Amino acid sequence: MPSEVLEFTKLASRPVQTFLDAATILLPLAYLLVAIDYGFVFFSGAPAAVRLASPALRGAVLFHLVYLIALAVAGRQFPAATVSQAVSMLAFAVAVVYAFVEWHGRERSTGFWMVSLVFFFQLLASMLARPNPAGRAIFRDPFFAVHVSLALLGYAAFVVAAAYAFLFLQLYRDLKGGRFSTFYGKLPPLAVLERMMLGALIAGFVTLTGAVVTGALWAERLYHNGWLHDPKLIFTLLTWALYAAALLLRRLRRWQGRQTALASLAGFGAILFSLLVVNLLFTHFHDFL
Repeated sequence: MPSEVLEFTKLASRPVQTFLDAATILLPLAYLLVAIDYGFVFFSGAPAAVRLASPALRGAVLFHLVYLIALAVAGRQFPAATVSQAVSMLAFAVAVVYAFVEWHGRERSTGFWMVSLVFFFQLLASMLARPNPAGRAIFRDPFFAVHVSLALLGYAAFVVAAAYAFLFLQLYRDLKGGRFSTFYGKLPPLAVLERMMLGALIAGFVTLTGAVVTGALWAERLYHNGWLHDPKLIFTLLTWALYAAALLLRRLRRWQGRQTALASLAGFGAILFSLLVVNLLFTHFHDFL
């Protein structure tokens, strides 16, 4: 490559790197401010906070999207090549899923808990931020990028659903025991919590189904039958089957909100087991790679 082109590439990358350095600090701060705004919505119901909450969340999500695009440009690969990038992607996915669920359920009172979760993940990602690693061919594969994006969105949706399930069960317990505390009195009714939980579950199931299909097609194309014995893929399929059964039983009215909420928490436990325990036992990205 001619020296002028190399110099142009370096000059072109400086603004991007400057933006990334600034965004590493500003992104957690942005989510913290949005979480504080949702806190005013939850604890005081301030009209100004209610009006500002959703637009502020969308602005933070848009800023986060630009940050991820800049990461991809700077590293010239899909921005999930480090722990920091993967955690930031998960934070973004949770924010996107919650924004969808809020729009679907027309309810902002639980935003404080959800956006606080996003803030925690992004703060962790910023603390773990490191320079871009050496390029890896797998992260430049568009099909693989679609697979990982769908998987992250699916898991993020199940995290949101588990949070709503927890709030649902707490409110259900108080109502059943006749102990309607002031704290839980600020939550929306059980029917609203259940609708938002189901919205997150459906969104997660659809996107995880897409991740399973694209992942299977990608792995079969490159590795034929070698991927069928990979423990991480097996746990992903089991998690998918658990959520499929829960949604089917709810659809058939065999289960009510309480049973669906318990299944959502069980599925979240399975996700944590897959991400933590399985990754500790099997350290490779995938056994067949």
